Amino acid sequence: MHLKKRLKIAILVRRFITTGGMERYCVEVARRLALQHDVHVFAQEWSWNGDEKITFHEIPKFFERPSFLNLLLFSYFTRKYIDESFDIIHSHERVTYFDTLTVHCPCFRTYITEQKGWLKRVIIWFSIALSPRKMAYLWLEKKQCTYMKNRLLIAVSNKVKKNVQVNYLLPDDYFGLAYPGVDSGMIKKESDDKNRENTRSKLGISKSDLVILFVGTEFRRKGLDPLLKGFALITRTRPDMRLVVAGGGEQKRYVRLAGELGIEDYVLFLGLVNDIENLYGMSDIFILPTLLDPAGMAPIEAMAAGVPTIISSAKYAGSAENIKNEEALILENPDNPQEIADSLAMLMEENFRMNLGLKGRQLAERLTWEKTTEDTMAVYHRILKLKSSDDIIL
Repeated sequence: MHLKKRLKIAILVRRFITTGGMERYCVEVARRLALQHDVHVFAQEWSWNGDEKITFHEIPKFFERPSFLNLLLFSYFTRKYIDESFDIIHSHERVTYFDTLTVHCPCFRTYITEQKGWLKRVIIWFSIALSPRKMAYLWLEKKQCTYMKNRLLIAVSNKVKKNVQVNYLLPDDYFGLAYPGVDSGMIKKESDDKNRENTRSKLGISKSDLVILFVGTEFRRKGLDPLLKGFALITRTRPDMRLVVAGGGEQKRYVRLAGELGIEDYVLFLGLVNDIENLYGMSDIFILPTLLDPAGMAPIEAMAAGVPTIISSAKYAGSAENIKNEEALILENPDNPQEIADSLAMLMEENFRMNLGLKGRQLAERLTWEKTTEDTMAVYHRILKLKSSDDIIL
């Protein structure tokens, strides 16, 4: 089979939209695939106004909740609707019928395997037996992770890949890696002082303030607790600092925590934000002390915008697998407020910030969505070779 031919590709995702990490990853790769290939998206809902030609197929959606039943029906109908004309069937959802599946998060089975005591495992298995939701997710996951010679998995980070291998015995060559990328248009070429000042003015932030940006949902998992505590330690010596928190989460709880720490006047909670690029542009420092993140996009986007970045080590954040210490400041223990405060203190010096921002931007230039798409195509080619070998044998 000639691997340079125009492929007919089926993309499986319940929501083809740009909000949500997995969904946005899917959209960014699909639109780039569509530049050279015939891309068909099988989805329950979509929002699309791009120039790339993508064909959409509606999968029935009878209800939103319970989510596991919705997913089981999505799996059933995608298998029913997709015919043999597709060269590649690429899923981003837990379904049973695909050639390759992008694994975006740790396995559901992890909460069993990470338990050390046998008694805890017995109790967990008993709870699973009584839960249709847990049974459904485990069944679907096992179907996905059962070795099949013409299938391959794509992990969004080595952290995710290793997690799958801990839970299911799959060899290294059963995986490809395709890290989330950054839109090449976001990569900062020169500073836009006017836009920076306008954004700050709208938020009530002074031109001279030192702005630290946090972007993320699920605030507890993304490390907002230790960040607020670490930020409180350093505001004692730098009252001109402002922490801007963008994203969805338990905002009332964290507003209360900021008050308890005495930093409520220094922290601005924005909620969900559409114009995230403007926030990068007006910030002096970006920080994400995540406690668990398979492969977050925000740190790479911040680096692309030239913002010096503080990120958790690869033990906690899949994004850090591509980052060296001179390209960002790496937190060995993101749950330690003092380490966060010390890292912020290092970035008080302007020249150090500028050098770190420059090196981070140079790294981001290599971590684009085009690179993610190339890595995805490499997996497609491997699958086509496997299929072709079977045809020759037959």
